[in-house]
Amino acid sequence: MISNIQHYLKYQSRNKIVFHKQDIPGIEAIDVGNKLSHKIKSIASDAKIGMKSLIIMDEIFTSSFSNSSEYGKYLAIQNVGILFESELKTDFLQILDKYSSSNTLFVRWDGEIENGILYFLTKEKGQKIDIKNLSHIVI
Repeated sequence: MISNIQHYLKYQSRNKIVFHKQDIPGIEAIDVGNKLSHKIKSIASDAKIGMKSLIIMDEIFTSSFSNSSEYGKYLAIQNVGILFESELKTDFLQILDKYSSSNTLFVRWDGEIENGILYFLTKEKGQKIDIKNLSHIVI
């Protein structure tokens, strides 16, 4: 697994995203659902929760980058379901693009992935995100 990721990361690309279902040794992922829900609890009834949550999410993400001798500078996230809550008005594709353009983004993905399409939850009932234009690898 590690050698596959390192091989992928050697190539120059606009994005570097690693989707995985199992833990990757040496990678500590932040629990987005836990951290973001804790931070936005006090603004849950605010009419501008979408805009404010994007600012809070950006603060969480930018402060959570790590360095690894195997992977360089990276951000690792898991439990991303909160980002699909309609009240937050987040664009998950834009998030992937933004945080993988200059560093590696590890995403623990519990949904399905097939032919460049992410399915949040299931193919039948979940949201569908086309990631064909983002350089990525599925481990």
